[in-house]
Parts: sequence; C-alpha cells; structure tokens
Amino acid sequence: MRRGCPRCCGVRLRADSGQSAREAAQQPDGSRVGDRADALARGTDGQIAGAVGREQVRIRTAVERALHRDLVELDAYPAATAEHLLDGLVRFRPHVVHFSGHSAQGLIYFEQDVDPHHEEAIVTAKAFARAIAAADDPPLLVLLNSCHSAAQAKKLLDTVPFAIGMSDSIADTDAITFAARFHTSVADGQSIQAAHALGQAAVELAGLPDHDLPTLECLADVDPAATFLVTPPR
Repeated sequence: MRRGCPRCCGVRLRADSGQSAREAAQQPDGSRVGDRADALARGTDGQIAGAVGREQVRIRTAVERALHRDLVELDAYPAATAEHLLDGLVRFRPHVVHFSGHSAQGLIYFEQDVDPHHEEAIVTAKAFARAIAAADDPPLLVLLNSCHSAAQAKKLLDTVPFAIGMSDSIADTDAITFAARFHTSVADGQSIQAAHALGQAAVELAGLPDHDLPTLECLADVDPAATFLVTPPR
C-alpha cells in the first residue's frame, strides 16, 4: 500500500491554445501544444513523506529529460491541504491534477494546516469532484495515484474527460514507477492512452506485480488514443 504523505502536482501547457481542456479533447486530432501539471501530496508521516518525495523527484527528473520538456510546467505541493488544491486550480490552471497519498472507497485524505501529529482531513470523492469542477478552466485529466481510487476516478468523468485511478491497494514502488513513466511519455508527445500503457509496461518490465492496477477512464465522446497533452509547435 502507499505509505507516502499526500501530495498534489499540477501539469500545465507552456503555450495554451486558448481552448478549454474539454474542447481540446474533443478536437478531431485531440492535440495540445504543451502541458501544466499540478501535483498534490498529503501527510506528515515519515514513511509517507519519503515515498511522496521520491515520486516528486522521479517525475521531475524524468520530465526534465523528455523530448518536449520545455513545453511542460510542474507545480507541486508536498503536504497538500484542500486549500492547496483550490489555490492550484485557479492560480496555476493545470491541465493535469496528480494526487499522491492515501485514499479509500469514496474518500481522499488531505493534510491539515496544523501542527504535526494530527488526523488527516477526510474529503469525499463528491466534494473533490465539485472542487475540480468549480474552476472556470478545469483540468483535462486527474491522476489519483493512491490505493482503491479507480471508483473515484470514474466518478470524476462528470467533471473531466479523462481520469486515472488504482483498482486496488498499490505498492509505493509500483505507483512511483507508473507515474514517472506516464508523465515522461506525455512530455515525449505520446497520447493519453499510450502514456497510460507505457506506464503499465514500465511497472511490469521492472518485475513489479501491480502493473494492471492503474485504470484509465474517459468519456464516451473522447478518444484517449487521439488526445495529446503535449505536441510541439508546427
């Protein structure tokens, strides 16, 4: 199971086409010119913080080596509170929101802005979805890199055209490996579907058991194989 503290990360397009995320996903070619990602992480527990910290480093290092790294911006909140989520949505306007940490069926655990050794702030999946939808320019994709989050991901489709969650409890190394390869593939110009498949392949090639847990959900009228978060300017 995931042992890291909650983290939220955002990914944003460096050059925006001026369209909403949903409009871009519904284009015939599904293309964008860059990507903004907002990363959220929760928790102060030492093991949790260590796992989330490794994930942040792996993602940032991988994206910095990617083919179109200059088109990607990352914004990370290491001990993410609900306020960090709202701030990131309206100030950074990410195209991808990436949450790492604890979750359960219908619940997501955020950090609280108080002294250490306190209980998590429990947020329902419905409240999380409403927060994502409240912004004028909601993200294109939400990645819940936390245990038992596939059900929450599916419910987010009323808000975003694409969502990824984990269908069971996932180990830290598996989750980190998937996330790093997924974001690298996006920054290399791969489609959302290809990036998801490459993330699963990276987990399996590493000899890790949880390669089939990341689950991609999408609206019926969008095609993940034809939607690119990052494409170089022509």
